Amino acid sequence: MKIMEKESMSWQDALKKLGIQKYEKRIFYSNSHGELLHLLDYIMIAEHMVDSLNEILGDEWFAEWFEMIVKQAEEKWRRPDSVFQHIPKLLDQTFSNIKTE
Repeated sequence: MKIMEKESMSWQDALKKLGIQKYEKRIFYSNSHGELLHLLDYIMIAEHMVDSLNEILGDEWFAEWFEMIVKQAEEKWRRPDSVFQHIPKLLDQTFSNIKTE
């Protein structure tokens, strides 16, 4: 018996679903060591998180939040492009802060 697995969405499709495709090159080249594992984070967020939250927060919530985080990093971080590798952690912190308020 063959178990069928759902094929994972592409990274470009994930960026489109998240509304952040204009950041594709910056995200891709953000790791100073050339590692690309962080790209999978965007696929996971797009596949498993965005749809359920879109119902509550609206279709543009992720792109708006993401752009706010990127802007803050550009203003305050020594190496702002590294923010793209920390998106899952920052997203988790954002929702943790909301829960405690």
